[in-house]
Amino acid sequence: MKFTLSWLKDHLDTTATLHEICDKLVNLGLEVEGVENPAEKIKGLVVAHVVERDQHPNADRLSLCKIDDGSGKLLQVVCGAPNVRQGLKIAFAREGTVIPITGQALKKGVIRDIESYGMICSARELMLSEDHDGIIMELDENLLPGMELAEALGLNDPVIELSITPNRSDCFGVRGIARDLAASGLGTLKPLSYKSFAGKFDSPLKVTIDDSKLCPDFHGVYIRNVKNGIAPAPIRGRLEAVGQRSINALVDVTNYITLDLGRPLHVYDAKKLHGDLVVTPAHEGEVFKALNGKDYTLSKGTTIIRSADKIVSLGAIMGGRDSGATDETVDVFLECALWDPIKVATTGRDLQILSDARTRFERGVDPYSTEYGIHAGVQLILDWCGGEPSHTTIANHTQGKPKKQPVPSITLTQNKLWSLSGFEVPLKEAEKILSRLGFTVTADKTELTLIPPSFRPDIEGTADLVEEILRLMGYDNIPAIPLPQIPIKPRGPRNTDVIRQALASRGLNETQTWAFISEDKAQLFGGQVPHLTIENPISVEMKVMRPSILPNLLDAALRNHNRDLPNSHFFEIASQFSGQGQQLMATGLRSHHTHERHWQSPPRTVDVFDAKADAIAVLAVTGLSTTSYQIDQEGTSYYHPGRSGTIRQGNRILGYFGEIHPRLLKQFDIDFPVVGFEVFLDLLPEVKLKKSIAVFSNLQPVTRDFAFVVDQELPADKIVSTILKTDKQLITNVSIFDVYAGDKMEQGKKSVAVQVRLEPTKATLTDKEIHDLSQKIIDQVAKTTGGKIRE
Repeated sequence: MKFTLSWLKDHLDTTATLHEICDKLVNLGLEVEGVENPAEKIKGLVVAHVVERDQHPNADRLSLCKIDDGSGKLLQVVCGAPNVRQGLKIAFAREGTVIPITGQALKKGVIRDIESYGMICSARELMLSEDHDGIIMELDENLLPGMELAEALGLNDPVIELSITPNRSDCFGVRGIARDLAASGLGTLKPLSYKSFAGKFDSPLKVTIDDSKLCPDFHGVYIRNVKNGIAPAPIRGRLEAVGQRSINALVDVTNYITLDLGRPLHVYDAKKLHGDLVVTPAHEGEVFKALNGKDYTLSKGTTIIRSADKIVSLGAIMGGRDSGATDETVDVFLECALWDPIKVATTGRDLQILSDARTRFERGVDPYSTEYGIHAGVQLILDWCGGEPSHTTIANHTQGKPKKQPVPSITLTQNKLWSLSGFEVPLKEAEKILSRLGFTVTADKTELTLIPPSFRPDIEGTADLVEEILRLMGYDNIPAIPLPQIPIKPRGPRNTDVIRQALASRGLNETQTWAFISEDKAQLFGGQVPHLTIENPISVEMKVMRPSILPNLLDAALRNHNRDLPNSHFFEIASQFSGQGQQLMATGLRSHHTHERHWQSPPRTVDVFDAKADAIAVLAVTGLSTTSYQIDQEGTSYYHPGRSGTIRQGNRILGYFGEIHPRLLKQFDIDFPVVGFEVFLDLLPEVKLKKSIAVFSNLQPVTRDFAFVVDQELPADKIVSTILKTDKQLITNVSIFDVYAGDKMEQGKKSVAVQVRLEPTKATLTDKEIHDLSQKIIDQVAKTTGGKIRE
């Protein structure tokens, strides 16, 4: 929204400076996008008088002039413009003046051996016009030499540009902005200068509305015997300053009222209308020829205005090409109507038409503005073009002046005001502020009952009222009040926190990926149930909720690989989705090698045991002991059938781990080794803070090695868990250090060698105690696994 300072002062009686006005606008929530002062561009240029004009002695097309610039002495200037002549008032640049088009300060010049002490300027050189014909500006002969050029041309009027939020439809007119400034105390709002008119005859054109929902109110006036021409110079200057091209007086009336009052109008050439006007929905496929020179194919239901069989206007958006006012127009019909905001917005969006009228109607125009809007438009037409107006033609559901509909009142209590504002605002102060903003206020001791003005459709509840009060008080004036201190109770660590730390300490990098994947990838991981398909996906690659996090991690590893970044070590703690609901998971992946190349330890290809170690680490930090769960060699379908495992606790599956199935890797175009793991965090116990301090033994630990001969199919982990259960107090660790299944072993057998660590806490173990415990271990393994000591 753009306007000039003088335009604002037509509505606001104020002595405030431009800087003060801009500061107040910002404080009111009306953001100032910028301020442009045209006078700055031509600063230093003056009006001058051509006293003499002679032929240049050394050039046929140059003139040698004597110039009076008001300084008291005549200056010699060489000029090449064909229209320079004696007695002409000109735009003159003295030495040192910056020329706008070049940005350079003017210096004394020598042209064909003759010195020149200034420059006579054209409009293009001053960036006031795009014309490039070498013609200098010819100014009013009554102007005095030495007068500032900006003042002479009326360009000393700064242009202010605001960024108006969509809810403030009342500020899409200069009047609304002045109203806000006046309410803030920065001046007084002047009464509207537009007066009512007296019609001389009945309008020969009538208006019919087929659907009052599309157009609740329509006022029209027929004006005959107008003389169209150009609008007054100050009006043209204002319109051009804010980016509106002046067309002719009749069209400029509608544009000016739109910007001045925020009230769009439309003017028709009445002789080009072939019948009464009908506001009606369009038929499918009808073509509308718009004022912007384009043709639009309309869909069924688009709001149009029809005259006989022709569409003459697209309701609230744009007029028709064949019914617009031109210089030859004699009789006009002026429209001031109210339109449905939703219909205006959808039509404008569908047809991709953005106009000043649409901008205002789709945000909500004052429903009671049709009367003063039509009076304002008629007055300007009569002032600028003459003519004789008809009585007002009114079409609405009451067939007369629109009756004011009851507006729901809003109650604002003292407690609600203090609660929403955060500090004590006197109810009396709130009453004064809202009254200045145009609210109808009924005051009580403890509450206010308010009815918003018709031009504020955005006010719907108490929160809106409090916002208005604080806005007018000034956000800078709101006292800084510290928030109340809330006692914080220390909480124990959450599972996700400790698991995140554990996986990061193992060299895995945390990721965050989308919760959606493509249907094809979901199918590779067991598929997805229909009700977890996205109805309006971002893309086909994000059509279903993921049944596993692994596809996202595989995509990330592939992207890294393609960018020459191998050895991806990722994990993500997030949800996956299935027919049983949402499961919180800790999912991880390792690719390529365990680490980068190093002279001390060559890299090793990742394998199933790396994934197993990651999964076991997740279980360990939650407090699960290795004896409380079992590991099977059967994984789910997307893992390698011989190199994967399932972690179980009774009938519950706690997780999976293993090498990713080669067939699945091929579907992802992955040609490098990948292992992964998945742990169901919802099934794990909550981590608890340990109240006791860990006790470390100061007694000598003892280690003993055992080699058991067992069946080849027996998992080595079975031996480990059996030994740990033998004596949970003394046995602190069991590790496998050798597995042998060579030709020296019996067919179908293997040797598993383990080291058992014993840590006494009360007394050093005697040889007999060590021997007895060792025998107990051998007996327990034999009983549980059928294994025997290797001889």
